[in-house]
Amino acid sequence: MLPNLLIVGAQKSGTTSLHRLLQSHRGIFFPPRPQEIHYFDIEENFRRGPTWYQRFFEDWAGQPYCAQTSPLYMYEPAAARRIHDLLPEARILFILRNPVDRAYSHYWHEVRFGYESRSFSEALDLEAQRISLGFEGRRQYSYLDRGRYAGQVERFFRLFGKEHCRVVLQDDLKASPETVRLEVSQFLRLPLEDFAPDPPQGWHFNRAGVPRSWALQRFRRRLRRFTPLAVAIDRINLRRDGYPSMEPEVRARLEAELRPQIAALEKLLGMDLSRWRRDGREA
Repeated sequence: MLPNLLIVGAQKSGTTSLHRLLQSHRGIFFPPRPQEIHYFDIEENFRRGPTWYQRFFEDWAGQPYCAQTSPLYMYEPAAARRIHDLLPEARILFILRNPVDRAYSHYWHEVRFGYESRSFSEALDLEAQRISLGFEGRRQYSYLDRGRYAGQVERFFRLFGKEHCRVVLQDDLKASPETVRLEVSQFLRLPLEDFAPDPPQGWHFNRAGVPRSWALQRFRRRLRRFTPLAVAIDRINLRRDGYPSMEPEVRARLEAELRPQIAALEKLLGMDLSRWRRDGREA
C-alpha cells in the first residue's frame, strides 16, 4: 500500500495537530514513526525509490485511507509533481496560518534547533541570499518565502484538481475542531462518528522558546534532533514562556510584503482571509 492521503503543509501552521485529528479516525492509517518521511522532498530519500517509501506503510490494515504528513511537500518545488507521478489519485490536505505569524514561528523553530543566530530582522534581510544556496537554505531560512502560499497551493490544484484538495486554516482548528472534523469527514467521505472525541495525545501546537544561552542552542545543531542530550538541552536552556512579540516595524514590513500574496490566495480559494490583514499576536 502507498498513501492515498497526504497532509503537505504549511510548516508551523498546525500540521501535527491536523495529523493527530486524522489519526484519531478509525478509517485513516498513519505509520507510527516517523511522522515526516520526507520521501518526495529530500533527494537522497527520493532516489531510494517507491519500494523504500512503501515499507513505512507495511502495517496498513485495510483502512479506507493510508496517510502521511510532511510539511515540506507543499513548499519544495519538485514535490507536487513527484507525488502526482506516484500517487495520482491521492487527496491532499493543507493547513495554513497567517503567513506573518508563520514566518516568526518558523524563525524561533530554527533558533531552537541551532540553525539561526541572527535577529529576525537580519534573517529577513539575508533570506534571499540564503535560500538561493540550495535545498538546505530553503528548508531552514525560508521565513518569508514559505508564506507565498498561492503559488504553492496552485501547483497541487493544477495537478490533482481542486476537488481533490482541501485547505484548513489553523485559526479554525484552534477555534472549532468540531467544525474541522466535519469538514474533513465530508471531504474524505468518512463517517463523522468514527473520529475519537479528542486526539489521544491532545491538541498540539508546537511552541518554541528563547534560549538562555544561544551558543548552547547552536551546539545542539550538531546532535540528532530528539536524542536524550538534545532534549535535555532544550529542557535546560529554553525558556518555555513563549517568545517575545514581533517588533511592530518588522510586522509592518512583513504585512506589506505578504498582502498581495494573501489577496492571491483569497482569489484562488474563494475564501475571505481578511482576518490575516489585521494586527495579530504570535501563537
